[in-house]
Order: sequence, then C-alpha cells, then structure tokens
Amino acid sequence: MRLFVAIELDDPFRNHLIKIQDSLRSVVPQASFTKPQNLHLTLKFIGELEEKKVPALCDALGAVARSGKFPLRYTGLDLLPERGPIRIIAAAVDGGEKLRALQTAIEDACATQQIPRENRRFRAHITLARARNGLPRSVRPKLLEQFPPAKPGEMSVRNFVLMLSTLSNKGSEYSCLYKIAL
Repeated sequence: MRLFVAIELDDPFRNHLIKIQDSLRSVVPQASFTKPQNLHLTLKFIGELEEKKVPALCDALGAVARSGKFPLRYTGLDLLPERGPIRIIAAAVDGGEKLRALQTAIEDACATQQIPRENRRFRAHITLARARNGLPRSVRPKLLEQFPPAKPGEMSVRNFVLMLSTLSNKGSEYSCLYKIAL
C-alpha cells in the first residue's frame, strides 16, 4: 500500500487554490496541474507499507499529542527546487508552531513503526502543478510578481489523515484510511 499523512483542505481553501491554478494555466500551460480533489498538504510521505502494518501505524498516529485546531494560511507561491529549473509550482502555507509540532510528532510516530525519517527539513506547501521538463529559472520572478501573497486564503485545521494513494492510468487517486482529530 502506498501511504502518506496529510491535511485535507476545506472547500473554501481548496476553491481559493483552484482559482490560483486557473490563473497559472495561462502562464505555464505546459505544466501538469494537480486535480482539485487531490489538493492536500503532505505532512509525511510514507511510501509502500505492507497492509498488515497499517493497524499499528494507525495506533501510533492516533497517539500523537492533540494540540487543538490551528489556522493554516496561504502565503504565496513556492517554486521548487530553489535552484535550477522549476519542477513544482506550489502554494506556500503557514500553520505556525502548531503545524511544525504536528509534523514533528507525526515523524516521531512513524519512526516508532520503522518508517525512515525524512532527511530534508519540512517545507509546508501544497503542490498546484508539476513541470516535468522543468521551467526555466527566468520565469521565477515573473511568477512571483504575478502571484503575490496579497489575498491569502485561510482554513482551520481540525484533523489529519492517513491517505492511501492508488496509481492508475488516470493518475493518482487518494482515499482516507484513518482520520485523527486534533
């Protein structure tokens, strides 16, 4: 099973990001855009895990300390990687210390299940589009200028989920396996 832990987006926040995607389509038509129903904030990519290990993982995630709900804000575009051709156009988001603490607690919970820790620092973003061949660095200033963080969207994060990612000829399809309230 291909798994990841994420924050699902509420409809108003998702719709805010869809409007940004729609505007981006005319600027970077060669990009492949994330399906609206697949927009989410990944907290931990797990990858392949045997089905028999999922209940123990759910128990470990269920034991994550509850910090209560917190706001998640759109802060502008994030163009990744920072150096070289742009491969990912994302919505940068900020959830403050509560988001960072939640992500660290999820990383710790997964480590108890022998799921390797991520060796890159957590960078909160929601992938809006991918450029398979990369976009030239020269479009970076144009994109950042055209899409400033002038009108931020915001939502209240009340839970996180363990998601199953199923690959098909239509792309990835996500389904919630387990939801954990904050």
